[in-house]
Amino acid sequence: MIHKTFEVEGSPDIEVRIESGKVEVHRGEPGKVDVEVDTKSPDFIVEQRGNSVLVSSDKTTSWLSRGSAYIVISAPEGSDLRVGVASAEIQAEVPLGKVDVKTASGDIELDGTESLSVKTASGDTDVKSVEHSLTFTSASGDLRVRDTCRGNVAVSTASGDIRLNDCEASVTVNTASGDVTIARFTGRNGSFKGMSGEVELGIPRLTEVDLDVNLLSGKLRLPDPEPAQGKPERRVSLKAKLVSGDMVIQRV
Repeated sequence: MIHKTFEVEGSPDIEVRIESGKVEVHRGEPGKVDVEVDTKSPDFIVEQRGNSVLVSSDKTTSWLSRGSAYIVISAPEGSDLRVGVASAEIQAEVPLGKVDVKTASGDIELDGTESLSVKTASGDTDVKSVEHSLTFTSASGDLRVRDTCRGNVAVSTASGDIRLNDCEASVTVNTASGDVTIARFTGRNGSFKGMSGEVELGIPRLTEVDLDVNLLSGKLRLPDPEPAQGKPERRVSLKAKLVSGDMVIQRV
């Protein structure tokens, strides 16, 4: 067991590099980062470099390192987090700043983040909210944002469902298969390309919608015309090119 505590300023940068295991991030005291590691690796390093903390099973600079470990980190709210793993579960129970995750497999569950970048071969990603930007690249696995996402959202997947709850961001989705659901969409632009799977959007009332939709197989389903209630409060541009699957727009 390794246990170290470091003094930091403001929002530190935390980097984790392991092959397999589990990574947990909890809310810690301001000005401190506490790290506990349960591992059998003899070369495991936990060290501070300026305002950065490195937790790694190998001294190489490669994001993919050797060794299994169970890591528990307590860090201040707003800390930046970079994680490179082959197969590991990642959980964060504290709002973070910039989060960058590269993994071959393993589920990811996060509280709110300022920005989020995920590259994964498989495994589901579940995040409470994203304030500025979300980039998600996956071979398989679902993406879910439980609360709000703002800024820009870019998603590229081979398979897996995408569900965004309250989306104020401009959205670009490219997927081979899997459904895309945005329960409430108030972003300015939405672009959707897919081979198979349904796209379902909830558009608030008093929204003017510009549609550019090309469906090879499938139907475009629109709500009934809205009674005149004054000038539109917002405008959204929607583009979709789907080989198979319906596009459904609902009024919310």
